[in-house]
Amino acid sequence: MPVKQKWTIERRLAFIEFRLQWDGKVNRTDVATKFGISLNQATNDLVAYKKAAPQNIRYDLSVRAYVRGEDFSPRYNTTAAQNYLSQLLASGGALQSLSEFWIGLVPPHEVLTLPIGEVANEILHSIVGAILSAEPVDGLLQTDKEPHPYWVTIVPRALLMDGERWCIRAFSSFTERFETIPLARVVEIRGASQTFDIPFEDEEWSTVIDLKITPNPNLGEADRNTIIRDFGMKDGSTSIRVRRALLPQLIMRLGISTPPSPGDRLIVLDAVDAGNVKATP
Repeated sequence: MPVKQKWTIERRLAFIEFRLQWDGKVNRTDVATKFGISLNQATNDLVAYKKAAPQNIRYDLSVRAYVRGEDFSPRYNTTAAQNYLSQLLASGGALQSLSEFWIGLVPPHEVLTLPIGEVANEILHSIVGAILSAEPVDGLLQTDKEPHPYWVTIVPRALLMDGERWCIRAFSSFTERFETIPLARVVEIRGASQTFDIPFEDEEWSTVIDLKITPNPNLGEADRNTIIRDFGMKDGSTSIRVRRALLPQLIMRLGISTPPSPGDRLIVLDAVDAGNVKATP
């Protein structure tokens, strides 16, 4: 219990700092409301933060709140820019009501999203259970090979997000190979009609590739410098670590043609085998 209490206090102090960093101010009502504590405890937390980092915080009578100090220097990594942007990304969705959403003054913003097919609770529940138990299930799948869904026995191994949609990595008895199946294409799940041993491991999934990319040298200097900034490149290139099974999706999302096209913004410098990772829980 003492460890949990200490963690809770540190979490509240991190919240105080987050509000100071991004909203410029915080008061005891903010702290009390977010963590479900008394106003007196919230006051004690603000005093504790001021004692630990006096240069970061001062009380402003005109706004009746603590405001960011002129020599503000963050103590917690929760104030990082990426954390703030991640919370903005979640602000329009389910995470908005959770305690992890700390932004008080939400700036105008917009997140471009693509329509994604709905995944039924019972389907996801069955698939997660099959992954954890390493058992096969029958799936009624819609594919681009047939006009109507058909039943096939699959052995789900993992869930994955390809950047746009959730998918299953599974062995298919129909194709007799491992496939990446979008969850939205699973129409129905039932108990397996057959059992079988998978004849080989999913090397495409367990092998990790370091993909090194750089701006296309055919581009002008302004375009190349823009791409360097967009992708956070160092010395004109950057590496992306990805499972080999997801390499085609990554290449497509990066807009890299196969074979390469002179009009591509990015080109691949190298794709190095970075070794194997554990394929299943």
